[in-house]
Amino acid sequence: MVFGGWGQLGSDIAIAADRRHDLVRPRHAEVDVTDQAAVAGAVDAVKPDAVIDAAAFHKVELCESDPAQAFAVNAVAPLYVARAARAAGARTVFISTDYVFDGSSEDGYREDDPVGPVNVYGISKVAGEAAVRLADPDAIVVRGSGLFGHAGSAGKGGNFVDNMLAKARAGESLSIVDDQRLAPTATRDMAERILLYLEVDVPAGIYHAANTGSTSWYGLARRAFELAGVEADLTPRPTGDSPIRRPATSILRDTKSAALGLPPNRSWEDALRWYLDARPVPAAAR
Repeated sequence: MVFGGWGQLGSDIAIAADRRHDLVRPRHAEVDVTDQAAVAGAVDAVKPDAVIDAAAFHKVELCESDPAQAFAVNAVAPLYVARAARAAGARTVFISTDYVFDGSSEDGYREDDPVGPVNVYGISKVAGEAAVRLADPDAIVVRGSGLFGHAGSAGKGGNFVDNMLAKARAGESLSIVDDQRLAPTATRDMAERILLYLEVDVPAGIYHAANTGSTSWYGLARRAFELAGVEADLTPRPTGDSPIRRPATSILRDTKSAALGLPPNRSWEDALRWYLDARPVPAAAR
């Protein structure tokens, strides 16, 4: 069972699960994850083996202006989901983020490194991680970074890669941040990792499911343009002064797969190449 199952990641979980697992994806209109009774009733009716909470309030600017909603969706709702899953004998999977870290480590972060969020979004996700692990000691917390998927991101009007390609094709001049490093991740790859964790019944705890390697937002856009064969007026820029802090480095290092005998994830460049090859070509570019 997947809450948030029609979003960018949830859509790829459904594709990855096809012919492997039966999947139930209640829409928001059917089950509001901030309604404890509704969540409990939905989970009890299905009695799934696992419940994945991929629902999130993740637009950083809106989290700052509406912290109550950020905590309702990112911290309180996951508590409801984990309680309901535990009561039904299901395993909880909570989807978290690289923004739980402060960004001061240039080498990136291991799963068990101390968290230190620098904005409301990150704080709310840290609270969600703690709430889930308290309610379901057998839970799996899966962190991702810089997600891009073919379903786009409803909360952000698409994903970064698609938005940058559209702007470049429209002839816009682009100035993109080059001093924030991350591990860009294809949601299809993250979806496959989540299902793998459940299929091999990994121990409870935190897992980093990002693609390997790292780049900046500028580097991600530049490589996307190169692979897509798109000419772009592109320049790097520093983050500069902003009322909302973001981690300067949020690279997620996977230190658990090898120890568990699991294959490593592919690189972000290989994932980006696959994503662009599998992406429908916009009519304007034909």
